[in-house]
Amino acid sequence: MKRITGFIVLILLLSITVQAQSPNCKAFRNGIFTSIFEGNTDSIKREGALQLEYFNGAKDPDRFFVKWLDDCTYTLTPYPEVFEKNKNLPANVVFTVKILNTTKNSYTQTTSINVSTYTVTCEMIKIKPQKRF
Repeated sequence: MKRITGFIVLILLLSITVQAQSPNCKAFRNGIFTSIFEGNTDSIKREGALQLEYFNGAKDPDRFFVKWLDDCTYTLTPYPEVFEKNKNLPANVVFTVKILNTTKNSYTQTTSINVSTYTVTCEMIKIKPQKRF
């Protein structure tokens, strides 16, 4: 009986540990984020179904439609004006972003593209909006 009880306790502890290690992706669905990739500082503002991306400090953002596939995976489809700015971007392009792990204020993501095998992995840091007085 002690072995069975010990086994049940061990299983419960393992399941709690596995759940605690799951990424908290929902905490990063909306917000302002920044990353440094290949020497460039990029900022992202994501709210609902809209994501604005400011590459290397640009004032004019690229806009994307956001569609969440599950808690940790979403797709980005460019708005029409993104294609005007980026003439080499294929018309059917869709980016898929997978959040791999999270911390209190950041997450690591892998981004892939449906028209290539190229992937990028980077860390996104959530920035708290400044309070206005």
